[in-house]
Amino acid sequence: MLLSLAALFLAGCGPTYWTNITGKRLAPSVASSISSIVSDPTRDILYAATSGQGVWRCTAPGTNPTWTHMVGGAPLDYVTSVLYEPSHNVLYVAANSGVYSWADPASSASWKTTNGVGDNGPLAYDPAHDVLYAGTNAGVYRCTDPASSPAWADTGGGVDGSGIGSLLFDQPHQVLFAGTDTQGLGVWTYHGGTWTNTDKNFSSSQSIGSAGPLAYDPTRDILYMSNEKEVLRCTRAENAPSWGMMGGAVNSHTIGSVAYDRAGNILYAGAFVPSAETEPFPINAERSSPAPKINTNSKGVWACSNPDTSPIMTNTGGAVSSQNIDNLYFDSARRVLYAVSIQKAVWRYKTPANR
Repeated sequence: MLLSLAALFLAGCGPTYWTNITGKRLAPSVASSISSIVSDPTRDILYAATSGQGVWRCTAPGTNPTWTHMVGGAPLDYVTSVLYEPSHNVLYVAANSGVYSWADPASSASWKTTNGVGDNGPLAYDPAHDVLYAGTNAGVYRCTDPASSPAWADTGGGVDGSGIGSLLFDQPHQVLFAGTDTQGLGVWTYHGGTWTNTDKNFSSSQSIGSAGPLAYDPTRDILYMSNEKEVLRCTRAENAPSWGMMGGAVNSHTIGSVAYDRAGNILYAGAFVPSAETEPFPINAERSSPAPKINTNSKGVWACSNPDTSPIMTNTGGAVSSQNIDNLYFDSARRVLYAVSIQKAVWRYKTPANR
């Protein structure tokens, strides 16, 4: 029986749907330092935060990618996270010196400080209440009216004093997820002003440990997380969370990022071969078992259709199959996946819905 084109592609034998959009303007030193990417859902624009090179804007990434360095106002260099807020048309970034905003980021405006706390990490936004959240090395802070009259406050609770490695806000259920990357505290939910740990064994074993990037399926209430050398899945994440290892082909790979396509129910995972310079988040210091043996073939972007029922993940193929992937971002408006490789390139992937 002949294999379908999709089957051949997923096996790495078919046509590639990956395109390198780095271009000549984005120097290798810039591309290699990208720490976070996000898109404007109403325009064909991509924004990238870098560690040491500020923030960059890419217009027409799908047809004629053109990169521009966003400078003006406050000088930014080390930027860890970027978030676009469409209702007010504002771009927020977290830098080592605080949180900054750029009104109408497609224009030639400038950066403005929100007077937030410094040493920031991931960002998340609640559009219903116009609240911006920032993860820091000492917990999570919330900012009301961030675009006009920002006022910051510490959310306190169980994450207070912990380094925050990831934030994700579920708008339909008004729940904030936070992954801690220090002290082995795992993943927490924040709802109604209260932090709750999602690990039912937290008090006795802290079994989840340090948390990496998060992805969430609001329809099925499933949270996905990359944790050290595996992908974990948490069912009933907001009400009666239960964690388990997904397994599948990427079980022996080092997964530094995950992204979720809600409409297609597809989970994507970015793999790479770790080194002292590329370790995505610290290993839990309280871990009793030895670290898994490193898979030197741990590269590329992997896809899992129906991750709620199936752990099977297949390599998406193309040129990125030989790349160390550091960051993933899924543009739900255009059904396009972006990947940042450690080999100094930004890639754009045509998902099955766009072929």
